[in-house]
Amino acid sequence: MTTESGTRWRSRRDVKAAAIIATAVAALLAATYFAWSHQSELEQVQRWIEQHSLLGAVAYVLLGAASVVLLPFSSLPLLPLATRIWGVLLAGLLSAAGWWLGCLIAFWLARLGRRWLERLVSLEAVDRLERKIPRDVGFGGIVILRMIFPVDVISFALGLLRELRFSTYAVASLIGILPFSFVWSYAGGELGTGRLLSFAVIALVIVALSLGARRLWLRCAGERA
Repeated sequence: MTTESGTRWRSRRDVKAAAIIATAVAALLAATYFAWSHQSELEQVQRWIEQHSLLGAVAYVLLGAASVVLLPFSSLPLLPLATRIWGVLLAGLLSAAGWWLGCLIAFWLARLGRRWLERLVSLEAVDRLERKIPRDVGFGGIVILRMIFPVDVISFALGLLRELRFSTYAVASLIGILPFSFVWSYAGGELGTGRLLSFAVIALVIVALSLGARRLWLRCAGERA
């Protein structure tokens, strides 16, 4: 790679990183606005869930699964409500269950074929990510990928790897999802109680760590290629 082309590549990479950070900040602002502008509706939902605890938990898990499969729907704005109802631990477990169920569904949708994928996600984004994943990615690699890439697109990309066993994918995905589900649950609790500064700090630290790990992964993938 020449110096000029390397400079252009780094420039594009920096622009992409800045775009991701800007998107993350916008998402944080949107979550904050949602939490504060829909208080009455959220209180009604909270009362219903408290009266129908099992149905409420099932509905929350299904919404989490839908947020993985049906882009660009996201269940993150519901985290403050979930943490307020169930507490950090149970809300984290329910979030992990929903996201894990969604990633399993996404995996099998990818196995069904590309014509199914194009209805749900950008094939260009999936193909671009798939090219960065080693064909022989193992258990540890999947755990790391779960921590540094969005749950949705990486699930579809991994599903296209025919050599990957479903059991390996399922267990590694669960392990990779669990840590961030509890961290996001705690962050949602901070937002739900009005501690906006601590919520913003936690969320931005998560984004920064994910971006740093992702950048390292892509660099290593480029060297392997």
